[in-house]
Formats: sequence, structure tokens, C-alpha cells
Amino acid sequence: MNKPLVSLCIPTNGVIEWVFPVLDSIYKQECFDELFEVVITDNGNNKEFEKQILLYKQSHPNLRYYQTDALPFINEIESYKQAKGHLIKFVNHRTLLVNGALNQLIHLVKDNFETKPVMYFTNGVLEKENKIFEYNSFDEFVKNLSYWSSWSTGMTIWKEDFDKLPKDVSTFNELFPHTNVLFAETDRDQYLIDNTIIFNEIPQGKKPKGNYDLFYAFGVEYPSIILDLYRNNSITTNTFKSVLKDNLLFISELYYSYFIKKEYCSYDLNGLNNMYGIFYTKSQLRKGVKSLLLSKIEKKLKGK
Repeated sequence: MNKPLVSLCIPTNGVIEWVFPVLDSIYKQECFDELFEVVITDNGNNKEFEKQILLYKQSHPNLRYYQTDALPFINEIESYKQAKGHLIKFVNHRTLLVNGALNQLIHLVKDNFETKPVMYFTNGVLEKENKIFEYNSFDEFVKNLSYWSSWSTGMTIWKEDFDKLPKDVSTFNELFPHTNVLFAETDRDQYLIDNTIIFNEIPQGKKPKGNYDLFYAFGVEYPSIILDLYRNNSITTNTFKSVLKDNLLFISELYYSYFIKKEYCSYDLNGLNNMYGIFYTKSQLRKGVKSLLLSKIEKKLKGK
């Protein structure tokens, strides 16, 4: 197979109920097989999944399957290593591509093949009218992307940029390796945030999404990455403060969901108290939750 334009990388631990619907959503896009490839890296131990994926692969020659013992999030890096396409697009093993999404990615490669801007897909989460946002500095990109840079599902990177990164996976943050990858290019002339909706999530149900320490991850590890950008003079003080402020609101949402509403959660929530005093205080979180609740009340009143 000639070098494809797009590599759709799906790191997984072998959840049959999620991965196969995702694959079906890809192959229903009616794109020529030579234009894209699908790369699956599996760090689970599900023999039935392995059996079914090998059968599925027989009908799709551009699907490649690898087993790995890489840690959960580092598995994403392993999938990028196996990619052969010009553009790597991460595909969460729980997200279905909407009709036309793959064609959109293929045209994106063709339209930006010479300039190769840094790109990220926010999938409609930005409450703005525009669909494409273009910035000519890394600082603007980080500020406007905000805490969404912690979200792996939007990840996109040119293969030649990825190949410049260290080969040793220990150099990547175990919880946010994708953020390390996204922030590797700090001196480009063009950065793009694409807010087009290109996928829909499969409901989680009772399948665990993860079991890591949630508040340590987003209250300590992720802000530490942003702090490193500031220390390296890659972003301004204003951007550093802006991202941390937005991230606090996100953490407040997590607290509201799992401590107040008592929603189902597979994550480890025991690290909440250990988060305090590093980037955020207990008082700041309380204010954040209060602000969140007031915002929800105002939205309900406007909806009446």
C-alpha cells in the first residue's frame, strides 16, 4: 500500500462493545482504502477481542493490528509510532466518526500539505460561531485551546513532526502524553483549532473509562505541563493564568458530577485533598463550584 494521507490511530484495551462500532463508522465513510489506514494498538488481554479483530482485518487490508504492553495512555504514543500516514489523527476507541469526517481529514491534508500547521479538533465544544480558528503564535493557540489541550480525543499531528520527538516513551507524561506531543512545536507560523463536529461518543454505561487519580491528574499533573510552558517562555503570564483559571472550572465540574450528583465513576477520587495547596486551594474549588451552580441556575431560568 502506498503511503496513506491519514492514519486513524486507535489505542485500546480491547473493549469489543466500543471498538467495533467505531471501526464500522470509519469504513462506512466510503473513502478509498489507499487514502487512509487504521492502526490499532491493543494493551488489553481480551482473547475474544483479538480473535474478532483478526477476522475483521481480513475484509480491510488497510487495518493494522498490534499488541503492546504499553501503559494505558502511553499506548497512544505506541499507535503513533506504527502510523505510516502523512497526518495522524487519534481516534478514541469510544467515538464514532460522523458521516463525512474522514473525507474532511483527507481534504485537510491536501489543503495544508505544504504549510503543515499544528492542528487540534475540539468537536464543537467551543461556544463560538466560527468553525475554524487560526492563530499565528503558540501563545494564542494555548490560550484559546485552554484546558481542552488535556483532552486526547482532539489530537492531530503530522507524522514528520511526531518522528522528531524522543523515541524513549519515558520522556512523555504518563497521564498526558498527547499534551506533550501537541505542545512540541512552539514556533510554527500557523496553528488551527477546528471546532467542527467529527465524532459522537458511545455512551459509557458501566464500562470503566479509567481508574487513575482524577484530581491529581487534572489538579496537579496537567497544570504542571502548563507551568513548564511558562517557565520555558513558550507562553505569557496572561495565558498561563487564563488556562489555570479555566481548568479550575473544569475541576469544579468534576467535583459537582462525582461528589454532589454522585454520578457513576470508575476513577480514583481519593486524591482530592492531596490536590490542595499546589495549584488550587479548597477555597478556590468551593468558589468554582458555587460559580458553576449559579451558572446552571441562570441557564435554567433563561430556558423558561
